[in-house]
Amino acid sequence: MALKRKINELYRKIKLVIFRNMFKHIKKGGENLTSSEYFCLQCIYLLGKPTISQFAEFLDISSPNATYKVKTLMKKGLITKEKSGKDGREYLLIPTQKFFDLYASKDTEENDLKNLKQTLSKKENKDMEKILSILAE
Repeated sequence: MALKRKINELYRKIKLVIFRNMFKHIKKGGENLTSSEYFCLQCIYLLGKPTISQFAEFLDISSPNATYKVKTLMKKGLITKEKSGKDGREYLLIPTQKFFDLYASKDTEENDLKNLKQTLSKKENKDMEKILSILAE
């Protein structure tokens, strides 16, 4: 039971950090993004160059709805479309440099990881890596 409580607490804290960062970045960006637009933008980034159909399927929304959201983000200069190498009819959704400048949180993630690695012993780091691999599957 203690392990389950700890994992639930970890997930809860991760979600809270995500939501806090979402609203912090929305205010900071100057793009007047809605929370829905920011959420869609982060999903596109985290899905790693999805097609519109993959994006729509992931969010369980219609293709026209996904297309509308993509067009809105493109108008704001936050994503672009690039032809897929596999199928010339499909386009990959790619965050722009403007997205990375305004909204990506790599510095925070890298600092957190660096602090964690410094806090743990080599064995603890290995154990943590193994645990995270299992959770990520």
